[in-house]
Amino acid sequence: MSKETAAFITILLFIFVLSAFIWPIALGIHLELEGQKKRGEPPAYDERQKLARLRAGSHAMYVLLFFLVLWAIINQLGWFDWTKSVLDLVLCAMLLTWCAWASDCILHNGFSSWKDKRKDADVMVITFSLPMAEVVRSLCDSDITASWVPFIFVCVDMVIFGAVLLYKWRREKHAEREEEAL
Repeated sequence: MSKETAAFITILLFIFVLSAFIWPIALGIHLELEGQKKRGEPPAYDERQKLARLRAGSHAMYVLLFFLVLWAIINQLGWFDWTKSVLDLVLCAMLLTWCAWASDCILHNGFSSWKDKRKDADVMVITFSLPMAEVVRSLCDSDITASWVPFIFVCVDMVIFGAVLLYKWRREKHAEREEEAL
């Protein structure tokens, strides 16, 4: 790779990282300005859900940036051969970002509404994770990926989703008991 190409790629990565830190701040300013227009009005269901999803997206972006930096450091140190695989990197990054976004949405009711309180809306995340796990397992099993690390990420994601759902369920039960006690 020539020096010009390396410099160009470095500049693009720097711009990407800089924008990743600026856009949540700009979004927060925009949302605050919009919120000032609607002071005193109760928030609508769609607005609350959109805000929860936007906040989850911001958190997922920071998790992704931290993961990419960590992966680059491990790759540069040469500790593991599988860090050189771009497919493993992309799969792991997608799975980790999905886990961070979906977990945050579950915790802040980004999937279920205030009105009908559907109990199954959050469980759909695990339902979508099962086919994802099967696809990643088949990629790892057919030696398309360099290692089984993406499958480990899928398994960890599903355990995290289960723990988040259990935590949310216990939190809701605790809130119901407190409400009944009053």
